[in-house]
Amino acid sequence: MTNAVAAKADFFWTARRRRYWKSCRRKYFLYYYAALGGHDPGAPCAARKFYAAKKVIPLAAYLRRLAGLAMREAFYAPHEGDAETTEIPELFPLAARRVEWEFPKMLTGENPVVLLELLQRDNTPAEIHRTLLEKLDSFCAKITCNAWQTLSQIPHGDRRAIASPLEVAIAELKCYLVPVLAVRRADGVWLLEGTGNPADGDEIAVLGKFAAARLWQIPPQRVKSFILSGKEGIFTEVGNRADFSEVLRGIRQDVEEMTQIIHDDGSVHEEDFPADAAHCDDCAFRLFCRH
Repeated sequence: MTNAVAAKADFFWTARRRRYWKSCRRKYFLYYYAALGGHDPGAPCAARKFYAAKKVIPLAAYLRRLAGLAMREAFYAPHEGDAETTEIPELFPLAARRVEWEFPKMLTGENPVVLLELLQRDNTPAEIHRTLLEKLDSFCAKITCNAWQTLSQIPHGDRRAIASPLEVAIAELKCYLVPVLAVRRADGVWLLEGTGNPADGDEIAVLGKFAAARLWQIPPQRVKSFILSGKEGIFTEVGNRADFSEVLRGIRQDVEEMTQIIHDDGSVHEEDFPADAAHCDDCAFRLFCRH
């Protein structure tokens, strides 16, 4: 069995970390602990293997990533002159340009992410590349017809620069959001998350309120959070009825459970993290997960 030293890991809370913890704890262990140090060419073979698996991403998630990066690039592009708004570049060419740069590197293992479909070998790389571009074109078209119609008209002075990922401190605990854009509105601020899951909407919204208070001194009731739908290409508001106390209690309960499984000497052991076979189909660790 694989063991690791938890003390070497920088502990933080994210919605993804919660999803892994609540679904398959073996995946949680492999992702957050067994892969530690695997980016180093001199790391043990197992750590490098698990680290490589961390980079694997399904096509649907990669589409959201590409669209989010294209939106950030277009929305925050430098502008000249006195015009309040300027014509924003189309999303698909920006996203497709990234595909043409990243896809060849996926085939050589040099890219930060790798498509899960390339490892499954159900189709050739050329077929996967063609399917990726077709789906990306369709997804960008949906965004353009929906969310982007409004966003492209936002004056430059109302486009709030925001880091992504964004660290949000809850007392001594570090949490992270992955905002695509931040927009100043008459009634406050909108935060738009590109990779969120509706099930995590309350947590995304509450952490967004903490972030806006720290960055811009905006009161919580004037902050709205949205996530990008992976099907419709629209931003949907989340967490508008979130209970602050309940959300924070849930996050702290997560952290308590996650840290209690760490042994007194700072080690974590694979056998303490049971696998859930119901989640194997789209898991990049399934080829070397003992369950």
